[in-house]
Amino acid sequence: MTALTVRKQDGAFVLDSGAGRRASLRTGWTWRYGEIRTGAGLWTVAPTDRRRLGATAQTEHGVAVRLDPLRSHVPGPGGVARWVPGRCGGEVVRDGHRIEVRLPGRPGGPIRVDVTGDWAEVELVTLTACFALMSRRRRRTLTTMAIVGTVSHGPTG
Repeated sequence: MTALTVRKQDGAFVLDSGAGRRASLRTGWTWRYGEIRTGAGLWTVAPTDRRRLGATAQTEHGVAVRLDPLRSHVPGPGGVARWVPGRCGGEVVRDGHRIEVRLPGRPGGPIRVDVTGDWAEVELVTLTACFALMSRRRRRTLTTMAIVGTVSHGPTG
């Protein structure tokens, strides 16, 4: 098992996977889209649905990674991939190999990633999973703020 960390650095989330390889994720304020940059190229990442349960990373040539509870795809050889999101983390599983992502309890803290087995484009899959989980967290935060803002003003008159 390999333990990786994703940290916020200069406005991006940076994954240092060792051997001088670095990958980064940059997003908009609402987390409705983002960009993942690895040594292999640049991908646009976006949620798969309104509830933000999953995400896709794609180029103009098509989808490279799709993490969705019903239908997932990751690069490389092997069987069907499965994406299991949770409230504080999630995991991608394929053929007994696993990428487990755990979000920090506080915003801005490091994200812990445990990788078991061999993965093609591990940086891309990992940052897509991070985007899916953090985008969902951001949606919950914005929804809560909107509800509190609406309810907290009380009756007028």
